[in-house]
Amino acid sequence: MKIGPKVYWRKTSGEVIFMTPQIESESARETTKEDDMSFYPQLKGYDSEQLDVLKLEFDQYTEDFTRAKSYIVNPDTGKMEFSYVDSGGKTELEYQTPLTDQVNELKTRQDSTEAALLALMDKS
Repeated sequence: MKIGPKVYWRKTSGEVIFMTPQIESESARETTKEDDMSFYPQLKGYDSEQLDVLKLEFDQYTEDFTRAKSYIVNPDTGKMEFSYVDSGGKTELEYQTPLTDQVNELKTRQDSTEAALLALMDKS
């Protein structure tokens, strides 16, 4: 069974407090927020009402986590955002949609554009 990581983050700021490891094992089982908060020392002492959890798929955003300088969960959308490069002397990090999502969106748009072009060429 493959179980993706869970991202625990502050509801007010989006700050990531802790990420559970992803697991690939026959004996693996899904855990609850309460299970994780009592098991992981990094989550002890936090009020569960102040934290939210984002469940990721196995290997989701692995490349983004490797390449990113920093990451948060956007408190308005509940989705991951990453900061990849030095912001050119700016003191505040700029967060954006994961690059893997951006690439997938571009592939979808390209396929759609190619299909439209082929349809137009068939009409001529």
